[in-house]
Amino acid sequence: MFKHQKWLWGVVILLLIASSPGLINRWNVETASNHYEIIIPYDEILITAQEMDRPIDKVLETLKDAGLTTVSLESVSVNDLKDQKIVSVYDEAEFAKLLEFVESENTLVEKGYYITIPQDARHQQLLSDISDIEVVTFAEKPFYYLPSMSDYSINTPIGYDTVAIDTVADHGFMLTLRYENSANEEFNEKTVDQLLALKNDQITGLLPSGEEVLGFGQGARDVWIDELTNAGYFFYTIEGNNLKGETNLARVADYDIVRLLSIDVNKEKKLTLSDTVDRTTRAVKERNIKAIFYHIKMSGKSDPNFEIKKLINPSLKISGTAEEHLKLATSYLKNVQERMPNQFTLGSPQLFDKVVVPSWVTGLVLLAGVLFTYLASGIFKNNKLRLLGALGMLVIAAAYFILNRLVFLQGFALIIAVITPIYAVITSANGSTKIGKIALEYLKAVGISIIGIVIIIGLLNGNGFITGFETFRGVKLVYVIPIAGVFAYAAFIIKSMLSKDGVRITDAGKLLNKDVKYWHVLVLLVVAAIGYFYISRTGNYGSVSSLELTIRQWLEDTLYARPRTKEFLIGFPFFVLALYVMGISRKWGVALLVLGVIGFLSMVNTFTHLHIPISVSLLRSFYSVVLGFIVGLVFIAIFKVGYRYSAKLRKE
Repeated sequence: MFKHQKWLWGVVILLLIASSPGLINRWNVETASNHYEIIIPYDEILITAQEMDRPIDKVLETLKDAGLTTVSLESVSVNDLKDQKIVSVYDEAEFAKLLEFVESENTLVEKGYYITIPQDARHQQLLSDISDIEVVTFAEKPFYYLPSMSDYSINTPIGYDTVAIDTVADHGFMLTLRYENSANEEFNEKTVDQLLALKNDQITGLLPSGEEVLGFGQGARDVWIDELTNAGYFFYTIEGNNLKGETNLARVADYDIVRLLSIDVNKEKKLTLSDTVDRTTRAVKERNIKAIFYHIKMSGKSDPNFEIKKLINPSLKISGTAEEHLKLATSYLKNVQERMPNQFTLGSPQLFDKVVVPSWVTGLVLLAGVLFTYLASGIFKNNKLRLLGALGMLVIAAAYFILNRLVFLQGFALIIAVITPIYAVITSANGSTKIGKIALEYLKAVGISIIGIVIIIGLLNGNGFITGFETFRGVKLVYVIPIAGVFAYAAFIIKSMLSKDGVRITDAGKLLNKDVKYWHVLVLLVVAAIGYFYISRTGNYGSVSSLELTIRQWLEDTLYARPRTKEFLIGFPFFVLALYVMGISRKWGVALLVLGVIGFLSMVNTFTHLHIPISVSLLRSFYSVVLGFIVGLVFIAIFKVGYRYSAKLRKE
């Protein structure tokens, strides 16, 4: 079948070559964006300085020398200014008691909060900008008074501390401003106005805090996003923390988004320095992460609620000293720079250039996909089914161009992803005991898989995909359907061969009375073990032993990108073994194809993680294919020994 349709394969390959500008553009955009930054929050730096009884300038200098590039600041509240010892805050009861010790003509203390006037004029301006605040005088001394019925509380963000901003900027740091969405549209409007007023070359990124993006659920949301992006801001997205309204924000901002990884050693207490460095380097080189948000370890000493927390949890203790925690942070910063590959530069993160994919490029890839589906449908040996499959894909392609809905491209790509492993395995399932013949069939299966992959990533291309907001849909189906499809194929072949031998598949009694050979049991045990391993490892929460983690890290350090275990130790080797066993007994060899397809579906799945650079996925798959074939040869050698041993037992 493959041989008689070379001309059709030639058309598919030519179409994909003609559409290559789209993928070349993505490759160039990904490789050009090679800057990353490390961010530490200002409040943690301040707490560390206070606990060390050192000026914050000294701590900032220490972190700058170690390699810190960026500091984040949040909009402060009155309570934050109190914690930073910039103001003192009293409620009406505390203030009335205070007045008992001074002479004052004004003794009328109303419900609310009384705030001392800060020394710095900028802090004074920050407080006086609160619409409900007023100045009152007691004992000839002025205080700010915030009524208890105000829309503001002492915990409501009131704006960014420009004194802190200037302090950080004077040390040459970039600044990332954190924002929190408020249910009050007036508060959000004020936040946007202040952000626009603060914008300069050192203040570039906006990082969300909370569970919603700015303006979520409010009419002015898109206007604010436009104003901020037009002013030169970009937005961060936190990996693994999907916020409400974030996809809309990304689309309005034209995907001018920086992917950020948060590392919090306070929450993940078992994280070692080596763990954090490994996690950082892996994120930057493998997942298009351009910002790392690192939390300094906190001792708890400065926590005003520490004693209360200790009453609830008596085992709670002060964790280390500020000096130790600052040393840990500087060690992290230095080690990251030592371990990071040379092509990445520490500095201000770069937004991705626009990945331009013309409509004609998408059209060529869709046409290649239609022809690929026609070829793959040939495994059914039914021309009507082949034409029906190709026609269905043609309808989906037309629907995309007519309706301009991304879901049609995603659906088209999903179908290609599902049929590619099935087609690659079945059309290459020509058994042989000659290694050269096995290698050719193996390369044919790999080649078919690569063509399917090129179609998938050629369709799902653009800034929305490489930033992770637009995704490949149906990952679980790619894990399940190919295995089910090859299992059905194997069952059909085995049933046909048993029928030729005079055995009906429905005759359970005869099958159960068949002699069971030692190697049959061995194969079944191996298949069961592999099946258990595969199921336990599939998904994001599969269990991984400490030994395997060590081996993984060694492979990553040695090879740059670690090949997938299920590919080079399971799928590909068992496919190679299946081809060899089919050369001896097609009936038993075809059963091993069910394990063999795991390698090809996993390779396809590797490229459906579209936020991973193509170069990394290519390198990982190359290692898997090469190592998988070598391990497969080892499997063949082991099988030969076992087969000869079982033959001796049969003679005895």
